[in-house]
Amino acid sequence: MSGDVFLIKTPSNQEADLLQIVDTVPLPCWRELRQMLYSHFPDLRSGYARLDDGIHFPVLSSPDYALEFNLAAENEDEPLTVIMFNCLGVGNRWAYPLKFLCGLLDARIVDCGSFEFWDWNHLPDWIAEGL
Repeated sequence: MSGDVFLIKTPSNQEADLLQIVDTVPLPCWRELRQMLYSHFPDLRSGYARLDDGIHFPVLSSPDYALEFNLAAENEDEPLTVIMFNCLGVGNRWAYPLKFLCGLLDARIVDCGSFEFWDWNHLPDWIAEGL
């Protein structure tokens, strides 16, 4: 498992692997998503990470972790289809907001290292201990 994951929602959310996905369901825009997170995690701070080529990503951070959101959207009001996360910092609490979003949006997390869906009941200890 890696620290890079993405959130996806399909009509059934029952696919066993990514090759079975035929269609996705739109997710909220970044503005709405940020409000959902702030309402449940009031200690989160927002900012932006900038790459050398001028691309910037929204980042939400707490004292012990940061989540970098790769939204692939032109503006914060554009509905999202997939959200990629780069989990930065120390500690494992970064998985908690992801679990919250999965429950709220009826979505799933895919690990970018293995390309497998996360099973929230059977996570490796290095992730599960932060939940």
